[in-house]
Amino acid sequence: MNATSLSRSLTERKSILAIFILIILEGYVVLSSELLAIRLSIPFVGSGTDTVSVIIAAVLMPLAFGYYYGGRFKPGIHFDVFSWGERYIGIREKLIRNMIIALVFLLFAISYAFLRLMFVQTFTLGLTHRVLVTAIYSAIFIAPPVYLLGQTIPLACNFFTQEKLSQITGKILFFSTLGSFLGAVFSTIVLMSTIGVHHTAALNFIILALLIAMLSKPSAYMRTTMVFLLAIAGVVFNSDIALRSYKIVANNQYNTISVLHSKGERHLFINGNYSSKFSDDARKYPYIEFIEKIAITPTLEQNMDPKDILILGAGAFTIGSEDTQNHYDFVDIDKDLKDIAEKHILKRTIGPNKEFHAMPARAFLTETDKKYDVIVLDAYSGALTVPEHLITIEFFEAVKSRLKPDGRVVANMALSPGYLSKISRRVDNTFRAVFPHISRHVIRDTYGLWDADDSRIANVMYIYRQKEDEDTSAVYSDIKNTAFIDRPRHRP
Repeated sequence: MNATSLSRSLTERKSILAIFILIILEGYVVLSSELLAIRLSIPFVGSGTDTVSVIIAAVLMPLAFGYYYGGRFKPGIHFDVFSWGERYIGIREKLIRNMIIALVFLLFAISYAFLRLMFVQTFTLGLTHRVLVTAIYSAIFIAPPVYLLGQTIPLACNFFTQEKLSQITGKILFFSTLGSFLGAVFSTIVLMSTIGVHHTAALNFIILALLIAMLSKPSAYMRTTMVFLLAIAGVVFNSDIALRSYKIVANNQYNTISVLHSKGERHLFINGNYSSKFSDDARKYPYIEFIEKIAITPTLEQNMDPKDILILGAGAFTIGSEDTQNHYDFVDIDKDLKDIAEKHILKRTIGPNKEFHAMPARAFLTETDKKYDVIVLDAYSGALTVPEHLITIEFFEAVKSRLKPDGRVVANMALSPGYLSKISRRVDNTFRAVFPHISRHVIRDTYGLWDADDSRIANVMYIYRQKEDEDTSAVYSDIKNTAFIDRPRHRP
């Protein structure tokens, strides 16, 4: 092989490598951006499957249309959005322009500051239907960049001859799927948990800028410079300094966590919901003090043997924070909560009688054989972020299976106090189906008997005590009435 042939061969290999890098990174950015959009929208529209499905649909359909249009595109005279006129656009130029426009859209779509502004303003205008709001957000800011990036694979195929394309199609699909895999797994399991959601979003901007630079000719240095300035702006918008202006102390794959200091009180917010409060004089939220009053304080005042207490939903570890006698197991999926609670809320370590398990609640119940005297369910921090897998019969049965023979369950639910919403009625039905003979307490200054607003919620406490003689079928009737036998034998 002569020098000219060798040079041509090396150049061709570099070009093919560049195309595969382009395909991998495009797949990564699309899937990563989809997951970032789902994660970042949780504080505003919740984590339900309905809103998640809207965002997924806003990715899949535009992606399909992008594949279709990219395969039909031919170099020639096309309308140019940059010059707002017609001009010749080739394959390389089409790819570059698609990525520039996608970068601009994603700067808004996956930046926390903009999402907060957009959703808050939307709610202020009276548009509060969360599925509709999610659909508007997805249609305007998610669908367009995905549609443009979806054109990458069919456009890149133009760089291969028809003979080589038939041989290399399998490789193209492999590297595209590999990029999607990395976007789905690496961005969440590795990046979001280590560098945070905001930095993972910023990385997408940098990747797109690098791809644009890789595709651009040296003579287009001005445009390349502008693209990198856009990417840098995205990095600044998603920096730790920018998030601290919103009092955010952590932004991982599970939660956006912020801490607010006010009049000697420290408040923990998880995904925009009030989660925990702790003051200089050890005051807590009323429902926490209620739990301590009925479940913990009596064990201390009556010098009972130490109890085993399970808390599902750690918050800021304020439940029993002053108790050094009983043993606590706190369970929460977010591993950052313990450090945040000790540093920002409690201002001290949680104590040797308290153990934290950073894992999903249902996984913990499945893996442990330990039985508890008291199980506190406190994973329901807001109406929009009710964890759907923690309000099922199967979950409640798993909780019940971990009770000691005379064990207690105390559940704090964020529900309509007057059963005005459908979810409040069905959660009540579900809970009672597993835990009969419960008591229900509304932790609120006024009950709101005449309140007709089905969106108003309160801390609703469900209290259950396990008994061997549970009987949900026996009733009194005019024909069979055993009340004279069942009533207490001694005057209280």
